[in-house]
Amino acid sequence: MNTRLEKLFEKYKFSQKDRFEVSQIFFLLTEERKQNFLKNFDEFAFQINKINFDIETEKQILIGNAVEKIKKSILKDRKTRLDSEIKGKIDNLKGEI
Repeated sequence: MNTRLEKLFEKYKFSQKDRFEVSQIFFLLTEERKQNFLKNFDEFAFQINKINFDIETEKQILIGNAVEKIKKSILKDRKTRLDSEIKGKIDNLKGEI
């Protein structure tokens, strides 16, 4: 692997997944494009980190929405069960009268 590329991965704390994917593309580039890529790596790293941050934010939103839906479903189920129990008790009391 290109040692300069590896140092840049370390500097910008790229994940193993991102390192692998960038490396696969990097080795397909011509030497001129490799040099240009390394020279402009700061901007590339900024964009990758921004994308990863946005993805993480979206995940948290989706997880929050899922948790909220689960809570509502549980509360609805409890209410339905409680309503049914109360109705049964009322019917029993009516039968006793």
